[in-house]
Amino acid sequence: MKQILFFICIIASTHSFAQDSTKIKPKQWLGILTLAPKFQDDKNWTKADEAVVGEHFKRLVQMNKEGVVLLAGRTQLETNDPDMMGLVIFYAKDEKEATDFMMNDPAVKNKIMLAKVLPYGIAVGACK
Repeated sequence: MKQILFFICIIASTHSFAQDSTKIKPKQWLGILTLAPKFQDDKNWTKADEAVVGEHFKRLVQMNKEGVVLLAGRTQLETNDPDMMGLVIFYAKDEKEATDFMMNDPAVKNKIMLAKVLPYGIAVGACK
């Protein structure tokens, strides 16, 4: 009887420590967007460029609704300020998926913005 009880305890403890891969959240990533040098001068923007950035914004809004993007925004600086940048905190399962997410942004694909992707972890805040 003791052996059966011991065996049940081993199985129960193994099961409780095993990770359920369906419940593991994807990792958090930080996307940093900067304007390509050409677009740091307001005179170089066309209506078509502005439309592409509109698509960029719509995509971020949609990805936020879908739970992929936690937050996105930009520094409130002039386009020619070297510190002007946009930030996107989002979920992806690995570096490839994170890089693909940022490189498929319409503004990046159209060479209006340059993207950098870094692993990230929110330490304080109410993000998911």
